[in-house]
Amino acid sequence: MHADQQLVSQLSLDLSRRGAVRASAVAAILVIIFAIYWKTTLAMATVWATSQTFAHGFVVIPVFLFLLWRRKSELAAVEPKPFWPALAGVIAAGILWLAGQLAHAAVVTEFAIVAMVPLAVLAVLGTGVVRVLAIPLAFLFFAVPFGEFLMPTMMDWTADFTVLALRASGVPVLREGNYFSIPSGNWSIVEGCSGVRYLIASLMVGCLYAYLTYRSPLRRAAFIAASLVVPIVANWLRAYMIVMIGHLSDNQLAVGVDHLVYGWLFFGIVIALMLWVGSLWREDDAPQSTAPGSEVPSRSGFRPLMPVALATLVIAAIWQPLAAGIERRADSGAVHLGSITLQQGWTTTTAPVSTWRPDLSGAKAETQETFVRDGRSVTVYIAFFRDQADESKAITASNELVSTKNNQWKEVRVGRATVDIGGAATNVRTAVVTNNLVRLAVWQWYWVDGHLTSSEYMAKLYEALSVVLGHGDATAWVMVYTTATDGYVKSEPALQEFSSTMGGAINAALEQAASK
Repeated sequence: MHADQQLVSQLSLDLSRRGAVRASAVAAILVIIFAIYWKTTLAMATVWATSQTFAHGFVVIPVFLFLLWRRKSELAAVEPKPFWPALAGVIAAGILWLAGQLAHAAVVTEFAIVAMVPLAVLAVLGTGVVRVLAIPLAFLFFAVPFGEFLMPTMMDWTADFTVLALRASGVPVLREGNYFSIPSGNWSIVEGCSGVRYLIASLMVGCLYAYLTYRSPLRRAAFIAASLVVPIVANWLRAYMIVMIGHLSDNQLAVGVDHLVYGWLFFGIVIALMLWVGSLWREDDAPQSTAPGSEVPSRSGFRPLMPVALATLVIAAIWQPLAAGIERRADSGAVHLGSITLQQGWTTTTAPVSTWRPDLSGAKAETQETFVRDGRSVTVYIAFFRDQADESKAITASNELVSTKNNQWKEVRVGRATVDIGGAATNVRTAVVTNNLVRLAVWQWYWVDGHLTSSEYMAKLYEALSVVLGHGDATAWVMVYTTATDGYVKSEPALQEFSSTMGGAINAALEQAASK
């Protein structure tokens, strides 16, 4: 009997050690990949440190390691076996990183290195290990600072609900875009009011809570769905509550710092209530230990895994020198944007439509010209980017038509339209900007290596293709605008006439600047 107990104890210790070693191997793969791409890792951590929206990124890796260690007994029962086809996935992740690097798309490079971790684990340790760690490995993607693209839509939703709720409460509202006025003052829905930070934090907490608290896939899915819906609705109520508190207190409360305090306090209460309600249906997740002696994996060790581990390391490491080789070039020097050739009766004037300029930074060159025909004035503003770097990218969240931090100008209308630019149907971004004295109708698009688009994603793709083809990374913001005193619709003909007749000359000027 005593000998049997010693055997059971020894087997338990052996399994525990084996599980710890396999968990350590997974952690080592994570560390090695993040170390290889240390610049991308550092860029990701910098966003965590500087953005309140993504501060949760700092806890993702520790939580992953906790979840990994928690599953070590299950790992002990699974024999690692190389899965060579997964190397194709590692290659795909490397290509994705390369494309993001060439297009200066940080979020793409970050997604790529995070995706490379589970793919490398799959290649080196096999399907059994990944099956055990599927959810912890998926949790790693919360480390990527992603979701800012939701801000415009969620700002619109928040503004819609707030205005509707105010009117239902008997408060008269005058709205223009995401700016609105009530008898006690003026309010606006800006990025911080969108609720994106609450949504991302709630989703991460919801996924973790569902994984730890439930075993039923249906309950897990239901709780995760609730963690998506609840913060959105809660943010609407938060925005309405803050405006009403400000209104009823004659703007003595819910403004300035306490505006943010009320928001986070309200969000904290909502999340606490959501977790409490979720606990009513909890399913205690008892550890699924392997009974000693029921299954004892072979003691083959890691030696059979070394060839695939070496191949994975080589494949993961080749993309950075490849990117450096493609990008290696001398600085192209100063950019000269020449005058746009006049076409079909358009003439230049020294009187600009307005002094407005978009909130852009990092451009190599900028130019602004105003043209007149048949009493209609249209101004062209071009910001030209080349030899781009992290601090001087054409397409980045900090480059906007009008920043919400701009105290002089505001954007009160946004949209998309397909228009004729130099004879080609092109999708452009439309907007109305105003400083309360003048209103401007604006069309904006990107020029990248001869391609025209209003999509940031397509522009990034064109940038990457241009670099691969050896054409460089020249990219331009192009804006044409005119006065919209009588409304946006009445200003459209002037913009369309100008774009269709002068669009070809604008493209020619940009191609000439890019070729020098």
